[in-house]
Amino acid sequence: MRILHTILLASALTAMALPASAASMNNWSVGAEVGTTGYGGSISYRFHDNLALTAGYTGFTYDGLEYETDEADYEGDFDMDVYGITFDYFPFGGRFFLSAGAVKPDIAMLVVGRPKDGQSYEFNGTTYSAQDVGTLRGDVTLGDSIQPYLGLGWRGSHKSGLGVFAKLGAFLTDAEVNLDASNPTNDPQLRQDIQQEEDDLQDDVDEFGVYPVAVVGLEYTF
Repeated sequence: MRILHTILLASALTAMALPASAASMNNWSVGAEVGTTGYGGSISYRFHDNLALTAGYTGFTYDGLEYETDEADYEGDFDMDVYGITFDYFPFGGRFFLSAGAVKPDIAMLVVGRPKDGQSYEFNGTTYSAQDVGTLRGDVTLGDSIQPYLGLGWRGSHKSGLGVFAKLGAFLTDAEVNLDASNPTNDPQLRQDIQQEEDDLQDDVDEFGVYPVAVVGLEYTF
């Protein structure tokens, strides 16, 4: 919430600092969009030649996720919901803008891992039968907290009517991996090896600490 308060305060201070010769606006835009964060919609209020506030939602679900490691083959579902609010600054009073804001990404994957040969797993050089381990069940969370967003774009909200818009940007993610075997075991070595597999997966998803945003859409400005 502190991030949102900062954005709103910056918007007010910037509006006060702009020259009085800049024409005031009261244009509302409603749009539909699709991109790397899924599909959804947004509403933007351009209250000044150079300033606007935009809020939106995008999301999607993908059921064909596949991922392979040296120890197992994983498949599962990917679900994303992204809520955001940005302060948009149009430096030239036209279509080009810069954005700073906050997003709340809810990105989760549910995965099931099975042995690569269908019969046994090999963790850290030790072989375990598929019957002893069962399936590996895990969840990966890439974000469930408010994160900063920076970007730029092109939007014709200074003119009434139908138009197109585009945005490029990025926000941070905070990954967390949990992995368990479906067959409980008292073997401390197996538990340790599964923990190592979880740590390896954690290292893999930590490489995706920044999520890219590329969006195009249609909007109508009133």
